[in-house]
Formats: sequence, C-alpha cells, structure tokens
Amino acid sequence: MKINRLFLLALVLSALVNSGCQKLENLDKLEVTGIDAEYAIPLLSTSFEMGEVLDNFDENSSVFFDENGQAILRYFGDFTSSGSDDIFAVLSIVNNIPIPLPDPVSALPFAAPNGVTLDYADLKTGGFRYFFTSDHEEDITVTVSIPSLTKDGEIFSHSIGTSPYVGTTPVAGGLLSPVDLAGYRLSVPDDSIYVEYHAFREVSGFADTLKGFAVIFSDVTASFIQGYLGNQVFEFERDTIEIDFFENWTEGTLRFEDPTINFLIKNSFGFPVRSSINVLDVVSVNDEIFPLSSPFIEAGVDFAYPEPDEIGCIKETNFSFNNENSNLVDLLEAVPKAVDYDIDGLTNPDGNTAIRGFMTDSSLLSVQVEVVLPVFGAVSNYNVFDTIKVERFDFDVDFEEYGDVDYAEFKLFSENNIPLNIDLQLFFADENERIIDSLFTEIAPVVTAATVDEDGNTLEQSTEEAFARVTEERFERIKAARNLFLRARFSTPEAGMRSVRVTADQDVKIGMGLKVGVTR
Repeated sequence: MKINRLFLLALVLSALVNSGCQKLENLDKLEVTGIDAEYAIPLLSTSFEMGEVLDNFDENSSVFFDENGQAILRYFGDFTSSGSDDIFAVLSIVNNIPIPLPDPVSALPFAAPNGVTLDYADLKTGGFRYFFTSDHEEDITVTVSIPSLTKDGEIFSHSIGTSPYVGTTPVAGGLLSPVDLAGYRLSVPDDSIYVEYHAFREVSGFADTLKGFAVIFSDVTASFIQGYLGNQVFEFERDTIEIDFFENWTEGTLRFEDPTINFLIKNSFGFPVRSSINVLDVVSVNDEIFPLSSPFIEAGVDFAYPEPDEIGCIKETNFSFNNENSNLVDLLEAVPKAVDYDIDGLTNPDGNTAIRGFMTDSSLLSVQVEVVLPVFGAVSNYNVFDTIKVERFDFDVDFEEYGDVDYAEFKLFSENNIPLNIDLQLFFADENERIIDSLFTEIAPVVTAATVDEDGNTLEQSTEEAFARVTEERFERIKAARNLFLRARFSTPEAGMRSVRVTADQDVKIGMGLKVGVTR
C-alpha cells in the first residue's frame, strides 16, 4: 500500500472545514510503536483562531470584534435614496400654460396637489412672457408687475411699448422672448400668485383694460421652497440582504441571543417623515417567509429632520428591531437565508399644517439596512453538508520494505478553546457521486467544546481523540473516490441548551496521525 500526502491533506482539509492546515515535513520518519510491527506517522497539524476563520467566512458580510473580542457578523443591504423631484414638481402646474388675466389686477390660483401649500420658492430657473392686443388710437406703454416675485427687495416689473391702433384689427403686443426669473423669490400668499398690468397712453393717460391679456411661465424650477409640503411618499427600491451563514445547513437549530436589523436614515428635508414599512420578512433556507412583527411596523418610525436654522444639515436616525421590540430572535431560528424589505417614507404623517417645512434642490432621504448577528447563542444538532472535488489519488509512500500492510488507522486529536462541539463524517464517492465508503463508521466527535461559565465565556480548554481504521480492501475502494462529502454537526455545551460567546482569540489545535500495521 502506498499513501499520498495530497490524499491525507484532502482528508484533514475536509475534516477541518477548510481551516488552513499546515503539513509536517516528516512523513518519511516512521516510528515503530510496538513488537507487532505497527508504525506511527505524524501527518498534519493545524491551529487557528476564530478571528482568522470569521474574517474569511462570508463574502457578503463583514466581521468585526467589539472591545471584548466578541465576534459580530454584519450583512449590508444596498444604499437607497429618494430626492426632492416629486415635491418640487408642484411648480410644474404654472409651467407652459397661457393664463388669461381678466382684470388689471389678478390673483392666479395656485392649487398644488397632495395638500401642498407654499409660502415661497427661490427660483433656480424660469421664464416669463405676456401677450395682449390693443385698440387704443395712441402709442401706449404696457407695464407688467408681479408683486409675488421679488429680487433683492424689488418687485418684478417689465414694460413694453406698442404703436397706435389705425385700422380694423387690434394691435398685437407683448413679450415674445421670456424674461429670466432665476434668482427671484416667488411668494404664494393665500395659494395665489398676484400679477398686475397697466397700459399708459401717451396723450390721454392710463387705460382701463387691454384685450386678451395672458401670461406664460415656463420651465420654472426652484432651489429652495418653504411651506406645508403635504403628504408625499418617498419610495425606495425593494431590496434583499443575503445571509449565507447557513448555506450548507441540512438540519438542527441555531439561536442568536442579540440579533438586530438596523436602519440608518439620513435626512436633509426640513419636515417630518415617518417610515412606512411595506415588507420586512425573514426568508428561510426552505423558502418559507416569516414576517417580522413589531409595534413599530404598524406605528412607523419618525425620522430626525433639520430645523429652519439648519438648512443644508443632514440628520441621522438609527433604529433597530431587536429581541425586545420584535419577534426577530424567534424568526432567525427558522434558519434564514435572506431578509427581504421594502420601506417608504411618508411626509407630514400627522397632517400638522402649522409645521412649515423646507427643502432644497439637493435635499435627500437615504436608507441603509443591515442585519447584525453577534456570535453569541446556542447551537443544537446543527448539521451542514458540503461536497469537495478531489483529483485522482496516487499513493506514494511505499511500505513494502516493512512488509504487507494489513490496515491503516487514522487518529484525529484536538485541543480546543472554542465553546463548540464538532462531530464529523467524511464520505468517499465516485465520479457519479455514488458513496463508496466513509472515514468513520458513523459521525464521530472530533472536537469537544471548551467549558464555559454562566455568561457563556470560555473557562477551560478541552481535548478529544477520534480513530478511524481502514482495511487494505477498503483503502483500495477509497482510491477510486473523486468526491468527498463532508457532514459536520455542531452543538454548544449541555446538548445545545447553553448559549456561548465566540471571540477573536479563541483557538483550536487539530492534528492527524496515521498508524499502519504490517505483516512481516
């Protein structure tokens, strides 16, 4: 029988769930263990700390350790935001529509949708034109003023002259090219925009009216508005946070003691906004959907917002669903693979029109969601199953000079400071993934949990040994394996009833040796 180092490495790599083994360079140093011609070979040894393992555990999460070394997994959702376009769109009701003025002094109604009432808007862009006809038989000068528009304390005013009426068709007049309104403040008292015009005749003085007088506002946008900005809905994109901590799970339970789903809201709108949670579900590995329940789902969460003297400031709101205000702990026992959420923001949710809010053209409301799982909890009969591809086994350690090999016995041993029991079984399968043999007769304890105190902190290291004897006949079958199926079962002390803490500095040492028996 020849034994290949790569084969042995594959065994231990599998048994240690890819923990990063290091070979001992002494396979050629056989040690006789007794007069029955048994030889002991130290094969592999490895040690690692939990900080190293968790740092590389999950590509979709980040791991950090608090001041006590407590390991914490964090899964982030996409950053999503909503701007001010919908609310600023209320100004579009005055855009590009001819508005007739029946009287020299007119109040143009400004009925904004969704209950919006504007106090004023500082215009970023906009144009203004006006048209009329005249049948006055004198030169006239027409002056249009808009008391609702001011700039540097001056009311908007524009004048234009027309020739006298001399025939049967009234003289058309007005401003064909728009006047730029950028920089003006548009006041909207009593939901109206006030416009006035006057026609002055060069000889006889002021005229009472002009015919067909109309005004047009075009492309009006604002950089700042103030008022009661109504009941708007900020819509955010629905998102899913993937949790692949459980991706190889097959059975068993795992309970996190202090999990949270955290919402970070950044808001620069100067008015009340409250959350409206449409969906907040935990999706299990079996594709079952479990809705989160909490009083804050129904009532909503109020977001902080800047005061009138804090224009341009961003206020942050941090809110967490946890084991005190929701059923999150129970939901996570369903073995989650994702958290699905859809959240909106409702402006002025209480309809208090006395709150005169504000916004700028750069105001933003953003939401970031994360799932936080402190590695503090209990595990019971938690099984995972994985497949490992291997190359053809070529066994290159030749024992023929010592006699015919009757059997080989693998020994696995551990020294463990992690409060976690690990039982392992390794199945050998052919290229069609049909199982042809196994390492142990049944799943076997390989690592025994370190003892812990009442708070789940490690007290004392544990040791464990496991043996697997392989006959020459079995070994010949194993050499045909092309796949390794790994089954691992985890539990915390007291049959999974004790919650424990995993910290960065907890370590485990695992070794593997081989004992062979030969016939001389």
